[in-house]
Amino acid sequence: MVSTQSTGDDSESSDKEEEEEEEEEEEDSGIDEEDDEEDGEEEGVVVGAARWKTDIAKKAKSNFIQRQLNAANLHSIIYGGEVDSSGQFTGLLAQTRTTVDTSRHIWARGDWSQEAVRESIRDCFVTGKWYQRRVRGGDWSQEAVRESIRDCFVSGKWENEEADDGGDVFGDFEDLEAGEDGDDTSEKEEEEEKGGESPPTTGDGTEEEEKSKYEKKKERMKELFNSAYDENGDESKFLNELKEEADTQTRMNKEFFAEDAHRERYEGFRPGQYVRVTIDNLPCEFVDHLDPTVPLVVGGIAGTEHQMGLLQTRFKRHRWYPKVLKNQDPVIVSLGWRRFQTRPVYSIQDHNMRQRMLKYTPEHMHCHSTFYGPLAPPNTAFIATQGSTDKKTSTFRIVATGVVLSLDKTIDVVKKLKLTGTPYKIFKNTAFLKGMFSSVLEVSKFEGAMIKTVSGIRGQVKRALSAPPGSFRASFEDKIKLSDVVFLRCWVSVDIPKFYAPVINLLTADKTWSGMRTVAELRRANGETIPVNKDSLYKDIERKPQEFRPLKVPKNLQKSLPFKTKPKMEKKRTKELYTTKRAVVLEPGEKRLTTLMQQLLTAQKESDKKKLEKKKREREKHQKELDKIEEKRSTHAKQERKKFYQKNSKKDKMEMD
Repeated sequence: MVSTQSTGDDSESSDKEEEEEEEEEEEDSGIDEEDDEEDGEEEGVVVGAARWKTDIAKKAKSNFIQRQLNAANLHSIIYGGEVDSSGQFTGLLAQTRTTVDTSRHIWARGDWSQEAVRESIRDCFVTGKWYQRRVRGGDWSQEAVRESIRDCFVSGKWENEEADDGGDVFGDFEDLEAGEDGDDTSEKEEEEEKGGESPPTTGDGTEEEEKSKYEKKKERMKELFNSAYDENGDESKFLNELKEEADTQTRMNKEFFAEDAHRERYEGFRPGQYVRVTIDNLPCEFVDHLDPTVPLVVGGIAGTEHQMGLLQTRFKRHRWYPKVLKNQDPVIVSLGWRRFQTRPVYSIQDHNMRQRMLKYTPEHMHCHSTFYGPLAPPNTAFIATQGSTDKKTSTFRIVATGVVLSLDKTIDVVKKLKLTGTPYKIFKNTAFLKGMFSSVLEVSKFEGAMIKTVSGIRGQVKRALSAPPGSFRASFEDKIKLSDVVFLRCWVSVDIPKFYAPVINLLTADKTWSGMRTVAELRRANGETIPVNKDSLYKDIERKPQEFRPLKVPKNLQKSLPFKTKPKMEKKRTKELYTTKRAVVLEPGEKRLTTLMQQLLTAQKESDKKKLEKKKREREKHQKELDKIEEKRSTHAKQERKKFYQKNSKKDKMEMD
């Protein structure tokens, strides 16, 4: 009853508003007629004006009406509603757009000179009140009118409308995916069936009816699933064919590989089987001295590892080996499947990529080693030992470790060479030198090389001389002396010894093998000492005082010199003067004074001596006190340092944990 009264009041208020608006429209029409008369007068006055200016207002109105007709309706897009064959809206827009559609037909065929036609579109503009009085004929300021369209929006109550009003407004919903029987199973219901959720309930019917209906749907879905994916389904034929094909192949494999000969031919020997290996070209000593208690590991190598060549490796002496390694001393290298003895040449790479030879391995850093042996791929690690393979050796240590870098055959290891020579004939800036080379061929090899004297004068080798052998002509930047020694600094290539001796300890009866020994081992075995070169020993330098000859000025020069620069050279007296022969006899008073002065000087010397000794004792005592203080300070600092490191180590350990 309340809703009916409110709708009645709304209709009365809306009728009153329409009457007031009609009166306003009549007043506006009178004003428009006057404007038209004035426009007509102006048109008559303006003669010869542009034709495009005529009827501008009419053209603008017609264009606006056309745009309104072609504009998309957002309300119909969001909430539905279509245009039927007769041009009428259906659905929710059937009531709201009736008046608008009627007015559109009037706009399309109306005469704009008539007041009724102009009034029909007045509310379509911004100043109009179309939104308040045309949509469903209600007043939007009232709560009941707004509540009547609340369910048209997303925030409305859609559940009841779908159950009750959905069929009336949108028509009956037909599931195109269901069968002819009208099954309306949806994807949401399938997910609920698979997830095991509780059956949906609605307000219609009792709970038992809903449960039975849900069970029927579940059985129907299960039948559909079984028909699609079970073994009897058409879609699973391909999978079944694959399974049958795999089973057939497995059965054929078992039948074919039933015999061990076929299986070993194609699959090889299985782990745990006993096999017999035949090795060709095996030395007879291996069989004669075979020890069954020593296991043998059988392996294979690649085809490229059969070749021999130079290997450049990165080499480092092991920190537990007590000695340094000498250049070209033999070592036993364990590289891959091979053990062999070789003589490596140690070198280090300079900034200009030159491999400079080292006489000994460095203490705490890597170096390069080049040796002859079977080729191995780069990044292959190896270890080196020295001596024999005797197990009883108490001083066995791993000598060094390394890794293969490259297999370049053009490895050039050079060493520094210093040649010396002496000049035997000197011109202004040119000199002939000898003693540096031994033949003309060697001189021609070093033509253009830079040479230098001990005094620092630089020069260059020019050309060889015919005699004596090895002499050459050189030019210098200044004149040199015969006493100068000329030296030449150069680099000479070092030949890599091609020594390779494989370790064959399995071919001996005692399973030991001794290869090439070092020079130190040979001297130790023969009881020889290291030869000493006397020129290589350090000697004490004894420099004799230099004696200068007396200055002799020629007499002719002395005459021309002034007196102050003339040498005053007196002759030595051969006879003693009378003053040295005369005896000095003191008077008694003078004698007492002389004795007193001697006594005073002696006392002064003794006093100074005692003072020096006292200062020395005080200085020693003070130094002892300073030493005690320094010892206490160092002990305290050591304890504090120890506490600090202990604290930090615990802290780091806790952070790591």
